[in-house]
Amino acid sequence: MQMHTKKLVPLSALLSAMIAAPAAANLQPGSVMTKDGAEITPTLQTGISSNSNFFSTPNDEESRLIWTITPNVKAVIEDGPDSYSLDLGTSSSLHNKDTADNFTQVNIGAGVHKEFTSQHRLDINGDADWLYEPRGSGLTEGLGDAVNELVKYQQHNVLARYEYGAQSSKAQVALSAGFFSKKYQNFREVSQYRDYDKSLLGVTGYYNTQAATRTFLEIKQENYRYDVLASSGISRDSDDIKVLAGMEWEATAVTSGSFKVGYQNKDFDSSERENFSGLSWEAAINWQPLTYSTVRFMTSRAAKDPLVQGDYIKESVYGVNWTHSWSDYLSSLASVNYIDEQYTGDVGRKDKTKNLRLGLNYVASNFGMVSTYVDFMDKNSTVNAIEFDRVIVGVNFTFALKAN
Repeated sequence: MQMHTKKLVPLSALLSAMIAAPAAANLQPGSVMTKDGAEITPTLQTGISSNSNFFSTPNDEESRLIWTITPNVKAVIEDGPDSYSLDLGTSSSLHNKDTADNFTQVNIGAGVHKEFTSQHRLDINGDADWLYEPRGSGLTEGLGDAVNELVKYQQHNVLARYEYGAQSSKAQVALSAGFFSKKYQNFREVSQYRDYDKSLLGVTGYYNTQAATRTFLEIKQENYRYDVLASSGISRDSDDIKVLAGMEWEATAVTSGSFKVGYQNKDFDSSERENFSGLSWEAAINWQPLTYSTVRFMTSRAAKDPLVQGDYIKESVYGVNWTHSWSDYLSSLASVNYIDEQYTGDVGRKDKTKNLRLGLNYVASNFGMVSTYVDFMDKNSTVNAIEFDRVIVGVNFTFALKAN
């Protein structure tokens, strides 16, 4: 039986779907074809939401009404098995109380997929983002409304992946290389210590069971390099190595998924920082008992760099996501996520965050959809200033060209 990689469920895609389920799950945007063969798909989303705790404070909560507008254009050119894509989008938020909180983010992404022969495949993807940190998070975590300006930053990411071996063969090998950069644009007296670059090198060996299943062994190294030495004089530079074994499958019409588990070693250049060595995993499973109903389970564990405090964070994530189509026009979403973060180094901080989202999508026509949602967030921490509760209620209107 010939197996095609595209039938398998990439783990990264499942994890992303768990964290941020798409608002336009039931809308099929239409597109236009140019004379050069490019398929152009424009969409526009507008919305309004109410945030009960805009600054993420433990008390003296302040609510905000927020209007958003998010235009996006995607372009794809397909040339046989090859494809070229471009994704351009912006997201603007307008607030009812203070124009200082208004912002516009910009996202640019591009990708190339080349199949030179049945045994040689290459994917190159890159994106550039101009972003703002939400109030009370990132560098302003726990500061409430003490800062009167939004924290803004840029990030760039490029990832190349070359795979050798026919998709129907017993084995394939993939080589990966990437580069990520994050640079803050203001509050330089503090943010300069958080600018960093990250390079990535990886190799993955696959074994095809010929039953819509692949087992694999993945070795990946990420090197973190900070631009400016920390104010403490202790370097934050580190080398992070993961050796993970796993499986990805779509063995039946009911379940599909992927998991990988193994060893992570995070080694800091400075002997004054605490290194990490231990178990790491990522797993996500789709269970589809009915064609119109899907339940996704996910979990992950890894040591990651903190933004403000500590040497590293040992983060464990667990989540469940249920989507159900009640008709051709109406669907619902319910998701629960739990995040446990343990900080190491000069702090003994522990955070536990619970998220619940309930949503309803209604396709009003072939070119529009209405989405309503409510988000509940409860964050507990050993640091009192970090704790908060928040409820966000909103409605989005998504417009697109009529699908063919």
